[in-house]
Amino acid sequence: MAAPVSDQVEPLKPEEASLASLRRRLFLVTAEDTPDALMRVLGVASVQRARLRALTAAPEGQHLAIRLEIDDQGDARAEVLASRLAACPSVRGVGFGWRM
Repeated sequence: MAAPVSDQVEPLKPEEASLASLRRRLFLVTAEDTPDALMRVLGVASVQRARLRALTAAPEGQHLAIRLEIDDQGDARAEVLASRLAACPSVRGVGFGWRM
């Protein structure tokens, strides 16, 4: 006789844990519109081991608007990433917040 289905299915995870895994940080970066600006920003995110979930980049006037959506790794990690992005050559501004 086969085991009951309920024995083969993992119990549901608490809702809080599943919501925490969906939380993301949104970083808005303004950079000079140069051929290497996007790669420089992505290099910083890579070195900081940010898990990128969405990316958009589009020219806005004489600048490049870059939007990075990453998995949340806590407030301290977000602050570090923002400061490293701000220190990146060609970056003119960085803002970040929550994305749900």
